[in-house]
Amino acid sequence: MRRWIRHMTMLLFMGNLVCGCSEWLHLEPESELIREEFWQTGDDVQAVVAGTYKELAGTVERLFKWGELRGDLLVPGSNISSMDRRIMDGFIYPENELNRWDKLYRTINFANTVLKFSPVVVERDQTFNENESRAFEAEALFLRSLSYFYLVRIFRDVPLVLEASENDAQDYYPVVSPEQEIFQQIIDDLNTAVKGLPTSYGKLAYDKGRATKSAAYALMADVNLYYENYQACIDACDQIIHSGLFGLIDGEDWFMNFFPGNSNESIFEIQFNKDLDQTNMLYQMLAPYPRDGTYPDGNDEFRVSPYFVKEFEKNPSDRRAGNRTYLAFSGGGWYRFATSYVLWKFVGTEGTPSIVTGAAASGYRIGNKESDANWIVYRYPDILLMKAEALVQLGGFQEAANLLNQVRNRALIPPAAETGNKNYLEDLILEERAREFCGEGKRWFDLIRFGRRDNYARMDRLIEILAENKSYEEAQIIRSKYSNPDSWYLPIHQDEIDQNNMLEQNPYYINQ
Repeated sequence: MRRWIRHMTMLLFMGNLVCGCSEWLHLEPESELIREEFWQTGDDVQAVVAGTYKELAGTVERLFKWGELRGDLLVPGSNISSMDRRIMDGFIYPENELNRWDKLYRTINFANTVLKFSPVVVERDQTFNENESRAFEAEALFLRSLSYFYLVRIFRDVPLVLEASENDAQDYYPVVSPEQEIFQQIIDDLNTAVKGLPTSYGKLAYDKGRATKSAAYALMADVNLYYENYQACIDACDQIIHSGLFGLIDGEDWFMNFFPGNSNESIFEIQFNKDLDQTNMLYQMLAPYPRDGTYPDGNDEFRVSPYFVKEFEKNPSDRRAGNRTYLAFSGGGWYRFATSYVLWKFVGTEGTPSIVTGAAASGYRIGNKESDANWIVYRYPDILLMKAEALVQLGGFQEAANLLNQVRNRALIPPAAETGNKNYLEDLILEERAREFCGEGKRWFDLIRFGRRDNYARMDRLIEILAENKSYEEAQIIRSKYSNPDSWYLPIHQDEIDQNNMLEQNPYYINQ
């Protein structure tokens, strides 16, 4: 891993791949000569692949917010930014910073550059062969596919850019492509990638932090589930289930998924390591802020909803509940007046049964001040629940219930009975995903997948989930807003629209 990380430092010489402007799709290329001089050896290819992962790691804060802020599992903390609060309250405008897509397009451009130049290096470096090149290209295809899957779920129709920015003849004002075209590109790329990716790299951090065949199948399952290709989703899940490489860890050890991470459940997670100065903002966003100079010293931007905690506590035996998914906190400052619920997954270093009161009571530290919690993209219970969800759509109710109960049994909550009621099982799976993946950037995507299905057959239920536990006025706004599915997607940032007149704004936000 250290050799892999060391190659990232070579990216300092790759200024041509990085654009200082926020409007990534308005990129102007640097000198092609610099590019040609760079791509000489297999180490250069490896460096840019490593850089692609590094670019993806820079999106984690945004991936968290995209997946959680419009859902129902979190509430604002005391120090939330005004723009994030507007998102959580449903007041979304094209100028909001969360609408920027530049970081994912940077990741895509790194991947496109690998795909362009890796075959060239095969001709220049006799020690770098076609098999090595295809393996790096497969990683690039996976990372590009993952980036586009986030983009279409957040913005729906986006520019499909498949060529690296490398010369002045390229079209730097791409048009928007329909999501169905992007979906097909993702599937085609993953079918190619899975052939070139290894089953294992022989090292734990590589197997969990780099693209493998299992990671590609997990993404393939997710994409096919979203686009209602249920048998294809099941087939991809089965590739992982039958591989024998993954399993549910014991419920008592459930918190080890998050600290130290890279558990036997993990399929793909973005790696962070504070010893290598690789950190993220998750701790800072989520740890409490007592405002009295004591530890912990986060920003208290987001908390777990007390209403969700009440739902969790309906099953007191649930081993993911109190002090694991969330932690009750009452400390200094204004916390002495109320208890809040910290999203503990990215703050703590163990699933402790203790209640943290104040600053490091009895020498106890609430968490790791320099956050390096990994960002888990896929783990094994996700595969079980995605397959269960697909089976329900195909009428396989008993098998779906069996898969759901694998997750419930691990958590020590009562098993669900197969009733033959499709909506009932859909609801149970959605609720189980909330408990299992709270705060892992999945809730909004789960909700819109649920709401889109079968030509919006259960849109009313989606809206009620979002309106629950709101004031009468807030609930009315939510019902009005989300009755238009165009509002489920973010607007393209106004800066992008101003720079590129080929872009088409999401119709819901025109004239806002």
